[in-house]
Amino acid sequence: MDEIIKIMEKEAGHKVYILGNKCYRCGHTWIPRNIEERPAVCPKCKNPYWAKPRKKETK
Repeated sequence: MDEIIKIMEKEAGHKVYILGNKCYRCGHTWIPRNIEERPAVCPKCKNPYWAKPRKKETK
C-alpha cells in the first residue's frame, strides 16, 4: 500500500487527513472506494502504470 498517500485538506479551520491515491502520470488525486484493493487504472487518464513514475527519457 505504498501508493496510498495522505492528502491534507482544510475544512472549517481543521486539518483533515484523507487516505487517497495519486497518479504519477497525470497528477490526479482521488479517494478509492475500497482502500484494500489497488486500483487497476487511473480514473482520469486510464493509465495502468499510474503508480510507477516515468523513467528518465534519453535523447
